[in-house]
Amino acid sequence: MGFYDMILGDKGLLVELRCKNSFNEQIYAGIVNYLNENLPEWKSSGFIPVKDAVVIFNLIDELSGGSRFWSEEVQLRVEDATLEIQDIISALEE
Repeated sequence: MGFYDMILGDKGLLVELRCKNSFNEQIYAGIVNYLNENLPEWKSSGFIPVKDAVVIFNLIDELSGGSRFWSEEVQLRVEDATLEIQDIISALEE
């Protein structure tokens, strides 16, 4: 599953959150792995490819927006995921 599909695809993390009100740990782990694997290249080149940047922006936007339909457990997990992704992206500045 490609990066776009992990986030915005029919079986992606955001569809799971929107339609099933659940947080898919396996898909999320794939997203974090992709970010961590590509971070050194993005850092050395000084840019994130547009296709990846757009998906990252969508992911952070959706996660930080929350939902009144999520359980407390899902809300806390989404909050932690948002902070983790922001930390990974912030490492580009170091």
